[in-house]
Amino acid sequence: MDSGNEVALSVASGSSTATSVFESAKLAKELGFASARSGILVLANTVLGGSGLLGMPSALAKSGYALGMLFMVFFAFCSAFGCHLLQCSARRIGQAPCSFYSVSNAVAPRWTWLIDSAVMVKCFGVATSYLIIVGDLAPPALVFFGFRQFHRWEVILIGFAVAGSLACCRNLSGLKFTAAGSLLIVTWTVVLIILFVIQPSKTFQPCGHQELPCGDAEVKAVDLSDPLALGKALPVFIFGFTCQQNIFAVCNEVRNTTCRRVDGIIAAALFISFIFVSLASVLGYLTFGDNICSDVLKGYPSSSVVAVTRLLYSLLALLSYPLQIHPSRASALALMDLVRPTGGAHRWAAVTLLELIGSLLIAITVMDLGKVLGVVGATGSTMVSYILPGIVYVQTFRTFHAKRLLALGQLLLGCIIMPVCLVLLFL
Repeated sequence: MDSGNEVALSVASGSSTATSVFESAKLAKELGFASARSGILVLANTVLGGSGLLGMPSALAKSGYALGMLFMVFFAFCSAFGCHLLQCSARRIGQAPCSFYSVSNAVAPRWTWLIDSAVMVKCFGVATSYLIIVGDLAPPALVFFGFRQFHRWEVILIGFAVAGSLACCRNLSGLKFTAAGSLLIVTWTVVLIILFVIQPSKTFQPCGHQELPCGDAEVKAVDLSDPLALGKALPVFIFGFTCQQNIFAVCNEVRNTTCRRVDGIIAAALFISFIFVSLASVLGYLTFGDNICSDVLKGYPSSSVVAVTRLLYSLLALLSYPLQIHPSRASALALMDLVRPTGGAHRWAAVTLLELIGSLLIAITVMDLGKVLGVVGATGSTMVSYILPGIVYVQTFRTFHAKRLLALGQLLLGCIIMPVCLVLLFL
């Protein structure tokens, strides 16, 4: 038997053993009773339930619809591969419940600080983007329903009073229902974008009787006229398909998590997400061309349907805000404990205050959703999707094989993307 076949058989045998060990550990902790369908919904909601759907059409406008679709295919595939690397590592290690921290601490304990940094940055950025969404969408919707014209900062402050208060709670289990609501709102938003393209009635005419795209906007298949703008849009594509933080929840909760079964869940979730995101992005771009807003819902004319959608998305953003502040705060506290272990309630209060005030000030001063998504995509999302999966897999599987080489490539790709995109964002 040649060495290549020996490696293949060793990996296959190790995978089978790892599955049985991991499943036994889950049963001991009374985990692993959910269906594969629930796992698909968890991952799909992670991709679709945030602000990426609203910002992706603007990113597509920087590249053209054909090149943008290629970017979406590539980054969706890389996201799926990152999830695959993490689930293989989690099952091989065999600890339940597994998490980013437990898996990395088992194979690469010196890199746990990087995990906390990635989670802190990503979740803080996503929380900030939710406040920006409220400032973008709520004012015109309130005017439509007869309220006075609020300034953008006023609406953000009002929303922050609610969301910030919820973020100060230590137990946020009561807000888990937002996951189901987010998928419904996202589905309706995509349907709304489709209706504004096919224009079945006057209610769904984005620019009156004028043909699409609206105004003097242009639509291109490939747009390389502004390489700097294209470079700034790449992190948004990365952000739009990041879901690695919840692959561990799938491994913990879904029964019989063999490699093939989990890979099927990942593939189904990313495929569904890709369909929704690509529809919203391409059709939004065809509607507004290169004049599209960084938040696609801002560009549609006021009507009862659009106003209700904007208010629903704003409500969803406010309820989702504390769900992002909570893990960001926990990671910030963990990083501080590495420097000085003792802190107590005063440290918890100080970190909470800093995160809340920081997100509020950024949301008020930054009016471009794409800028926040770009920074988060270049930092937190790149670490979570590319760098950490590569590190974890390479450290877990020490024997050389093709997948280990690909994992190393994903790691190196993340190490290139992060500094390059950060430099382009601030030029």
